[in-house]
Amino acid sequence: MSPRAIARRPGGPSGAATWAVVALALLAVAGPWMAPYPPDEQEDVAGARLLPPLTRAQALAVGPHRSLIVTALRRTNDGWAFDRAGQERTLPEAEVTQLPSPRFYLLGTDTLGRDLLSRLLFGVRHSVGVAFLCVALALAVGVAVGAMAGLIGGLWDEVVMRGVEILMSLPRLLLVLVCAALFRPSIPVLVLVLGGTTWTGLARMVRAEARSFRESGPAQSARAAGSSGARLVFRHLVPRIAPLLVVFGALRFADTIVLESALSFLGLGVPPPAVSLGDILASGREALHEAWWVAAAPGAVIMAILLSVRSASRGLAGLDDPPSMT
Repeated sequence: MSPRAIARRPGGPSGAATWAVVALALLAVAGPWMAPYPPDEQEDVAGARLLPPLTRAQALAVGPHRSLIVTALRRTNDGWAFDRAGQERTLPEAEVTQLPSPRFYLLGTDTLGRDLLSRLLFGVRHSVGVAFLCVALALAVGVAVGAMAGLIGGLWDEVVMRGVEILMSLPRLLLVLVCAALFRPSIPVLVLVLGGTTWTGLARMVRAEARSFRESGPAQSARAAGSSGARLVFRHLVPRIAPLLVVFGALRFADTIVLESALSFLGLGVPPPAVSLGDILASGREALHEAWWVAAAPGAVIMAILLSVRSASRGLAGLDDPPSMT
């Protein structure tokens, strides 16, 4: 079903929220190709440091591997006059090896002179990609554990659900911090830690749905026709609880974005050269008093992602009246 059809469906999400989620997905896929500069490019740290948004600058090549990022460039009789790092300077014509090259920083630069827009486009892909993998892992584990416990029942059900309750009693943030301290940070470790600590609530809900489905007419007919347990789950149970899975995935996606950004902000995320929204937010912490845009831009992106995803999930919750997620 197309986003337009979903948005028009009674009880579905609003059109704005639906298109915002679609735009987020496209941005995560195509963002790095849209970036005007490499995310870690530092042409001139002193000259490009903390340039405000909408800054038009010029790059002056003064050597085979060195460029100066300057503003207010103007030609003089002796060479070039410009502003660099808040100071007015001049440069003889003989020292400039190439003609000035224009630079435009739509969202400004950070403390190391890196283009903030480029870093945000790469950061969105990283944070959204990690959140998507975490939610996919949580859905797979939660559905598998809950379906087996509900369909098999008996002692297996009791043992599995007691284990799930023990995991739910442990603070998730504490588990994440312990794993971050024990293992070397990497994307697979981050996905396993975040995705492996968020499936327990889904497992309980799937188990309740599976128990009610186990004695239903469709389940009995499928067993009589020789359907295996896996076919029973994927062909009959999963379509039955699809609205529940969609809402769970949307809500956990938003939560994982926040948690991954918080871990990166604290320095516990994936180390460089990976760029995440939390890393960008942390880079503006020390310069907040003189460059508000470095922290405001990633904060606004995170807020926009949360609002669009949560708004879409609120509408999806009414499609078939799935169980409450709280």
